[in-house]
Amino acid sequence: MNANEFTKELITRYQKNNGRELSYEDLGSFLCEIIESNGGLYSVPLNKKTAARIIHEFQKNVLKLPDLDWGDATAFLDIYDCKVCANALAQCYLRGYISPVNEKIIGGDEIITDPESIISRFC
Repeated sequence: MNANEFTKELITRYQKNNGRELSYEDLGSFLCEIIESNGGLYSVPLNKKTAARIIHEFQKNVLKLPDLDWGDATAFLDIYDCKVCANALAQCYLRGYISPVNEKIIGGDEIITDPESIISRFC
């Protein structure tokens, strides 16, 4: 699954489970960019960093959830490998959507082989 497919499945599942149709305004520009993308950026295999950014944007724009204090997420040695993704990875880890490789590595570049499990935990 790639980022485009993941985003569409996440939105579809959320709408189905909550009986709420989401507009582009609800989703925000980042999620809309992924939905409308036909280019290569969002068609590569889905990794943890990208999944975390998608989920985090959904949390902020649709669910209006505040960010949690990083707490245990600060222990990951690779959390700042991508400064754009760091907070999203931390938030998804803290909420239980993304699992780390081990107690010191979150593994942001790791390809997600079971995106359905993330969607199920989120929705």
